Amino acid sequence: MAGQVLRASSPEEAWSALLGCAAVVSSAPTWGALGLGAPAQWAGWLCALGCGSLSARAGLKALCWPPVLNTTLGLVSARPPGMLSLTGGYLMGYCADSGLPVRISNQSMMRHFLAAGMTGVGKTVSAISLMMQQISKGGGVLWVDGKLDPQNMETFFHMAKWLGRESDVRIINPADPRLSNTYNFVLHGEPEEVASRILSTLPATGLSAGADYYKQAANQGLISVLGALKLSRLAYNCMDLAILLTHPKALRELDHRVSAWTPLKDPRLAAFKLFLETCKTTPSNGASSLDAKKLKELFGGVAGRLFVFGSSQCGQVTQSYVPDIELFEDLKAGKLIYCALPTMGQQVSAQNFGKMVMGDLRTAIARLQARPQEERPEVPFLVWLDEVASYANAATLSTPFQQSRSAHMSLGVGFQEQSSIEELGPAFLGTLMGNTYNKLFFKPADRASAEAWSRTLGQKKTWHRSHQKGMGETFKFSLLGLHGANAFQQTRSAQESLKEALEYRVSADRLAQLGLGQAVFLHASSEIYDLHIPKIEFTQDLKAALGGVRIQRPADRTVSPTMEQTQGLYFEQRYREFLSELSRREETLAQSAHEARMAAPLKFQNLARLTPNAEGGEASEGAVAEGSAAEVRS
Repeated sequence: MAGQVLRASSPEEAWSALLGCAAVVSSAPTWGALGLGAPAQWAGWLCALGCGSLSARAGLKALCWPPVLNTTLGLVSARPPGMLSLTGGYLMGYCADSGLPVRISNQSMMRHFLAAGMTGVGKTVSAISLMMQQISKGGGVLWVDGKLDPQNMETFFHMAKWLGRESDVRIINPADPRLSNTYNFVLHGEPEEVASRILSTLPATGLSAGADYYKQAANQGLISVLGALKLSRLAYNCMDLAILLTHPKALRELDHRVSAWTPLKDPRLAAFKLFLETCKTTPSNGASSLDAKKLKELFGGVAGRLFVFGSSQCGQVTQSYVPDIELFEDLKAGKLIYCALPTMGQQVSAQNFGKMVMGDLRTAIARLQARPQEERPEVPFLVWLDEVASYANAATLSTPFQQSRSAHMSLGVGFQEQSSIEELGPAFLGTLMGNTYNKLFFKPADRASAEAWSRTLGQKKTWHRSHQKGMGETFKFSLLGLHGANAFQQTRSAQESLKEALEYRVSADRLAQLGLGQAVFLHASSEIYDLHIPKIEFTQDLKAALGGVRIQRPADRTVSPTMEQTQGLYFEQRYREFLSELSRREETLAQSAHEARMAAPLKFQNLARLTPNAEGGEASEGAVAEGSAAEVRS
């Protein structure tokens, strides 16, 4: 009886019983007994058939069917949304209990998604599946890979080539310029946007008033210098900016050019002139000049980061004045961009590079929002930020998650532990959880993450049954039987109660039991699914046929379509002009020493050729020269 009570509390069985009663009431014999005519009886048969089928359906749903796919989760998935075509939605995976596919619409995808779980359980696999569908639809993709796996780059290129979109591929790889397009992330955007992008690489000032003062002063100076660069109609790169922010001679050159080409009433020129005045010093002779010490105090940390971006292998990627990649134009055109960040070997520079990319992405999203509706991407542009905690910050990502939907952008993030996102700030954690409509939770890396994700998945109402049983015995007798017969009494009691309670829909212990490629999918904060994620792999023969990664250069970008600049600063090529007299003298001495070292082996080879002649003497210089000429002829 108790088991029947529990089953009656199931909503599916309640509907089954209710519809069964409706089928009996609406049956033709019932209506015939009421004296209704033949048309009413036919209507009764139809009503009974409909109610009976619905009753059977509800009853079958209430049965405990064995799962179609391997799972130990014990979760009954929600009914999948309406079946969408491949071009009209995205396949997330297959329900373990029913085997049915779960697809979501473009509108749902534009409300963003996340994939969380320990390494190697399927986060990247799920993202690759979504990117494959995105590429097949003709949509754009930006994949920021925080772990620089060469296999990921190869997979990305093979997907594009297999689907006929090889020419749309762009690769940003600061660790290997040979496998990278050029990308200058300080060239495009308004001065305020570029300055904010650069300053995002600095540590947060917190509650330090002094640190905040210097950061705001650096921001004001950067905006002034970048505004003057826009007025000069000169292209620039990271190394140009690093030299410009630390060398008075470079600033004077920019001042002369801007003053000659810009009307005096231009507010950007006035801001630049006022900034230069704050950096001047007046010596005893009364002639004011720019103070290099003040510049270094103001821009030292900023210039140092720009110098790292503009030098070595990273500099070969960022030094172009006409780069292959312009993020706003490529987002609008639906290009396929893969950005590899070497966070393992070059942690600090890779983190700062990633922050610059995030800042440029934020600028591109803002410009897309300002475009008319018909100029925004028809297929939502997909951004996948893998291992986001290793390179992003809350200030850069919070606003895009809140507003990028109107720009037809879909943002997805992948991370391992809940604590890695909490380090970016509790406010950002709330923004991320509150602005991701689709959440995939894989096997957690630690207990704290499992408990946090279990709370996110929500609770459900359930019934708890309790039993209480009691038994008592009483035995009475009289001494030597003098006072009557023995008496024996036994009592029993039983009590059963049913109490409504709340429990987690998926407990932390069950999340820890998830297998590889298995995830709990939370859609729209209410629908929950036990999913198996399909894995896309290319066979070795197909990989060989597709070939290795090849860099695609945009043939039409001889001059950037959104920049008026036709010349560049070229400060790096002219670096000797910005050296002091002492530095130039030291460089000359070093160059002379280098030439002497290079000449020493040649002199040694000439001495080796001097061999004794037939008379026991040394060969003459003419003979040596003649012998050398013979060697050359041979």
